[in-house]
Amino acid sequence: MDFEKIARILHESSYVVCLSGREMIVEDGIDSMRNMSTAYEIESKYDYSPEELFSAQFYSTRIEKFYEFYRNEVLNQAKEPGKSFRALAEMEEMGVIKATISRQLFDFPKRAGCRNVYDLHGNIYEKNRCPRCGRDYPMEYLRDTPKVPLCEKCRVPIHPGVTLLGEMVDIGLTTKAAAEVSKADTLLLAGAYMRSEMAQQFLKYYKGSRVILIHQGSAHGDREADYFLDARADVALPAIAAELRRLRK
Repeated sequence: MDFEKIARILHESSYVVCLSGREMIVEDGIDSMRNMSTAYEIESKYDYSPEELFSAQFYSTRIEKFYEFYRNEVLNQAKEPGKSFRALAEMEEMGVIKATISRQLFDFPKRAGCRNVYDLHGNIYEKNRCPRCGRDYPMEYLRDTPKVPLCEKCRVPIHPGVTLLGEMVDIGLTTKAAAEVSKADTLLLAGAYMRSEMAQQFLKYYKGSRVILIHQGSAHGDREADYFLDARADVALPAIAAELRRLRK
């Protein structure tokens, strides 16, 4: 696999932005609810689809069942970021990657050491907040409370720090992420697909000339990338980081 070629492109770029896709967290052991078998298991277990369970409407009308689902199927999946995210952090430390954009909920880029990260849908660790007094609670409080986690002061349910289906995303954060993409001369899609919702959301702001796509297997739209690397992100990104270290000597 031509890791050296991709590393050289990144080395010669002045502003690289990474779109961190869903496959990166799947490679790190997160069981994605977009997986058909996982979705079927969840629907069999809770009598509702993952989309219904993870919605603002369900949170508002069936909060006990929402938190049963959220605790068991989301919070209990909290893991440490793996090799691909540590490689991204190293590339940011080198000054190669300027920003990382993610729609995942597990805060892997920041926890691996990336600093300029745009968590478009929030994450499970931050802003678990009382809607009345604004007090924040750690993820562990939500995870370890047997039923509905309540604010210790107001005794009202805490809202998780993620954007539920049906809620407005943070427009200001999305605008800042789009501005980062517009500055990029190279766009790196890692563990993502050209036809994914996130890629389509941000490609319209991209004015550069090099789109690098990394994911394992083939998918519709791969040929739209300028460079496609058929590899797992947790294999490709550490190898590319190693080549970058060599080029910088």
